[in-house]
Amino acid sequence: MAIEIELKLLINPADMPALRRHSLLKTHATGKARSRKLLSIYFDTPDLHLRQQRVALRVRRIGARWVQTVKGGGGVRAGLHQRGEWEDEVVHDRPDLTKITDPSLLKLFSSAAVRDRLQAVFTTEFKRTTWQLHWDNGDAVELALDQGEVKSGDKSAPVCEIELELKQGNPARLFQAALELQQAIPLRLENVSKADRGYRLSQAAPSPVLKATALELQREMSVKEAFQTIAWNCIGHWTANQEGALLSDNPENIHQIRVALRRLRSLLPQFKSVIPQASYAAIADELKWLANALGPARNWDVFVTQTLPPILKQFSSDTGLKALYQEACKFQATARDEAHMALRSHRYDRMLLSLGTWLMADGWNDHVSNEQQQRLGAPVLELARHVLSGCHKTVHQHGTALLAMPAKERHEVRIAVKKLRYATEFFVSLFPCKAARSYIEALEVLQDELGVLNDAATTELLLQHLAGPSDKAALGIVSGWCARGVTVHLASMDAAWQRFYRCRPFWK
Repeated sequence: MAIEIELKLLINPADMPALRRHSLLKTHATGKARSRKLLSIYFDTPDLHLRQQRVALRVRRIGARWVQTVKGGGGVRAGLHQRGEWEDEVVHDRPDLTKITDPSLLKLFSSAAVRDRLQAVFTTEFKRTTWQLHWDNGDAVELALDQGEVKSGDKSAPVCEIELELKQGNPARLFQAALELQQAIPLRLENVSKADRGYRLSQAAPSPVLKATALELQREMSVKEAFQTIAWNCIGHWTANQEGALLSDNPENIHQIRVALRRLRSLLPQFKSVIPQASYAAIADELKWLANALGPARNWDVFVTQTLPPILKQFSSDTGLKALYQEACKFQATARDEAHMALRSHRYDRMLLSLGTWLMADGWNDHVSNEQQQRLGAPVLELARHVLSGCHKTVHQHGTALLAMPAKERHEVRIAVKKLRYATEFFVSLFPCKAARSYIEALEVLQDELGVLNDAATTELLLQHLAGPSDKAALGIVSGWCARGVTVHLASMDAAWQRFYRCRPFWK
């Protein structure tokens, strides 16, 4: 098995000549570019069992040869695709399962339910031009330019992308090379493989909404290893929802991106004792920019899809409310367009590439002291306890007077609760699960109650945008409905607080 590590970037066909002239190729390419046509046939069962197991099986024609490839495991992080790859030459355009001998694959492919039902699902056909790039420190990268299409039945979709595949050295080189290319060419990070595109074309399936995957830290992990593991988890959560945010109308994709951004932004200061803020100040500013750019879309989505529907149902004959709803939908559409502009912007892609470079190349090294370097190499457990204790103390200090607080101050407590919630998600795997369960459940309930109250406060701000064109009576109905909800949830919030207050910290 080989481990394939590559960064995928979308390129406009009109920019291909600029790529061929780019100084990166002139400076680092060894030998001439090589071009060839590639036809790949992807196989799966009718119920897509291989895809469900996160495995791809293809047979590719390269000249007069057929090569069978199995890919599986790994994942995608900010356009960086990393997974296992098994290749064998075969004699025809169908898989030869006798070539598969790796123990991790044998069980899957020895099943009759898979073996006897394999069929061609889609094909890719494209021209690939490759350059071999080398640096003085020994880093080696293959740059491939692919142009063609994915086909499934009578449906097709164009392919025009760059793949930067690491052949030797540090994966940070892939991000650095992409940043250098992007200075002259408006490249887009691509989190979807050709196989993913083929499956979605064949199934016409909507992009999924994906929540953060559970972290599995080990007590012997160093602080540095734990930080990078958590950071990549946040970035994976974020970029997994990027396509859905751009291509579907499901508001949950944008919501999940915002959750991932909050998790990442809360992580950075948690490691401030070992990773100075100066090393990531520019990245933190960009993360804040994106969070602010997506915020209005999420606020209007909640208002249109969650706040207004029960009110409209209760007052179904009120024409003023119907007009208010239509006006709110216009604001929602505008906010979503602005969010899409941010996600499609050059600034967005450069931010992701810079973040990937910083993480892969240990971008904090120039700012840390010798003492901090030692602490980065120490086991993460002590730092985890310190972070959890600090977040827990902050919530306890400010949460005792929740009922009497104005909405603005209660919002600050809500932020502190979120930071504690994220810290527990980051570090809970280091501690006994049973001890943590009741604490986390109580914290989640408290966060939900504070979230409902915050949505009510946000509604009042949104109503100000609707005050001009909307009927005043309709505005009053919405405002009154939300005020009644606040009264109800203040009582349940107090009960949630009392439950959380009685919980003992699971990390002590």
